[in-house]
Amino acid sequence: MSPKADENNFWVFVDLGDTNTYPRYWIVPEWWIIDNIYKTHQAYLNKHGGIRPGNPDSTHHSIDESRLEQWKDRWDILGIFD
Repeated sequence: MSPKADENNFWVFVDLGDTNTYPRYWIVPEWWIIDNIYKTHQAYLNKHGGIRPGNPDSTHHSIDESRLEQWKDRWDILGIFD
């Protein structure tokens, strides 16, 4: 997918941490995360002969925070704090 100049949909990932830390946030445009999930999943399937090992019917997809690093604390992209 390509960037959408008029993106109005965002995913907010939250790591609540524990009682001794503040939450961490990643604000991600929907077009980007959908594209990232698709590409990452396709690469995963390609490594495993096109079939998800273990449970082929699973729809689970984990997202490591390293994939989201560019979106950490990006509240500015919401355009609501001007």
